[in-house]
Amino acid sequence: MKISAVSEGKSLSAIPIRFEGIAKEELALKALERHDKKAMLTTEDCLAFFTVFELEQLLKSWSLEAGKAELEKILKAQTVQWSGQNFSFDLTLDPIVYAILNVTPDSFFDGAEANLSVDNVLKKASYDLEKGASVLELGGKSSRPGYEDISPEEEWSRLKAVIPAIKQEFPQSILAVDTDEAYVMERVLDAGVDIINDIDGFDTEEKLKIIESYKPAVVVMNNGRAGFSYADNVFDELALFFENKEKELLARGLKPENIVLDAGVGFWTGDSGSDSVYRIKATELLSRQGLPVMVAISRKSYMTNIFEMSPGERLFGSLIFAREMIEQGGRVLRVHDVAETQRLIKGNRLYHEF
Repeated sequence: MKISAVSEGKSLSAIPIRFEGIAKEELALKALERHDKKAMLTTEDCLAFFTVFELEQLLKSWSLEAGKAELEKILKAQTVQWSGQNFSFDLTLDPIVYAILNVTPDSFFDGAEANLSVDNVLKKASYDLEKGASVLELGGKSSRPGYEDISPEEEWSRLKAVIPAIKQEFPQSILAVDTDEAYVMERVLDAGVDIINDIDGFDTEEKLKIIESYKPAVVVMNNGRAGFSYADNVFDELALFFENKEKELLARGLKPENIVLDAGVGFWTGDSGSDSVYRIKATELLSRQGLPVMVAISRKSYMTNIFEMSPGERLFGSLIFAREMIEQGGRVLRVHDVAETQRLIKGNRLYHEF
């Protein structure tokens, strides 16, 4: 029997493997018996598609020496890493929770004047870390549809006391900041922040120079608000945008493992919010680039616009769609609800182990 990868491309959700001469190997056939995404190409040869979770379980049940090394090699080839100067995550099989800490009075979900209090932010940070957050992301201004912009100076004024307070209270924590302002990026990086998340995808020379100088880990978004530059549909636009954005960031000194892609769900709603659903369904396509893909759908309004969920039901919707995106290859879950999302990740992992 011969086992081989059909494609050298990356995928966390559709890994094609060919099993030649499998009809003669009863134990191999037994190992694939319950797998539902397979077809006999001939009386001897089988083609099967696996998620990384399914491939891991296949390896655990594989009792033959023949082919085991090749299966291990195929799984290893799908490895997805995210790292920065102070952290490294292997995301191949283990998604992480990336917690939202709004330092704003007007964010769409939990906007309140109390968010501007350092003590309140520290309480939220403590809770999220206790419940399993791997990253804490601070945001100094709202970017919801219809938001009112503020000056970079005001945005920084909301963050400048919070960052050192978190670093002092939780020195091992990994900090991100969500900002589209070069002025703010430079100041938070000087304050020791690990990750910059830009909803505009580092779209100016000024921002790119800061990234080149500091070389942080980054989250790059295409939010659709600037229109399409490469194609006439969401799927081709996102694939080409991120392919070119990766090249641009690598030319500035970042490594592939420093970069996370975010499809920008919920930023441009159009007439109905359907754009957000297309962006969710682009997860598998984006994962083929071999970079981590962010799941950033938490409690967003497309769930009401498209699926008629009330605002109070959006946590339920967030978990449904997050699980689907994990299966498609999403690995960095940017959320308001850390404990519930961590339960989803653990439950999904357990499900695959049966």
